[in-house]
Amino acid sequence: MRVSHRVGDLVHIPQSVALIVCQQSEDPQLTIPMRVEETTEPRIGVVTRVSDCGYTQVYCGGSRWSVATKNIYSLKV
Repeated sequence: MRVSHRVGDLVHIPQSVALIVCQQSEDPQLTIPMRVEETTEPRIGVVTRVSDCGYTQVYCGGSRWSVATKNIYSLKV
């Protein structure tokens, strides 16, 4: 089952997930990671951009990060 996130959704980001700040490019293969951080505890984020390349952009901890879509889970309210 494919889970689709939408802009504005709250998501759960588990511990030990890579958060990446990238230099954006139209071609995903040309995207360059500028900063990488691994979560040391679970976090909550807000989806700011959804793409088909396997990564979702979230706002978390005062920054925008790209996170592998398979590693985040929607929060039901």
